[in-house]
Amino acid sequence: MLAVCMALIDSHEDKTLFQKLYEQYVNLMLYTANRILNNQQDAEDAVSEAFLRIAKNFSKVEKNICTKTANQFVIIVRNISIDIYRKKQRKREVSFSNDINIAYCDDFEAADNKVLFSELNQNDKDILYLHYIYGKSIKDIAKLFAISENAVYKRIQRAKSRYEKSLNQNGSE
Repeated sequence: MLAVCMALIDSHEDKTLFQKLYEQYVNLMLYTANRILNNQQDAEDAVSEAFLRIAKNFSKVEKNICTKTANQFVIIVRNISIDIYRKKQRKREVSFSNDINIAYCDDFEAADNKVLFSELNQNDKDILYLHYIYGKSIKDIAKLFAISENAVYKRIQRAKSRYEKSLNQNGSE
């Protein structure tokens, strides 16, 4: 699988960096996928798909070994895992735990923001993290999640609206 991803990357320097990122985060991504899918084979498929998407969009991915990169990779594999789960369980409701530790995010370290941010659902958090904290464009997010740009834009609008509503409710108390 690593060889296929490496073939998608042009420069030798990027290939070396991709391999380091792969080695650093593959176990975290497998853990995340397995928690959602409860199936090792499906989890491996999700991680493979995630690394293929990362390789295809490697110029847009955070290339440092840090918590931002870990969060991005977890978000990607979590969304792919959820897609796989939904395909297998179309009639059942998806429920999953919060896989991203809010403490990773420096911009939301204030206690008030942590509480408000923790009230949002996981999809809202992911969109806000990627767009406002990591500075990813709508186009980049759409490619990472394999959804349309319009869908990303609408999700950002809704997430912002929910966050602002939560902020107003807690501010008026």
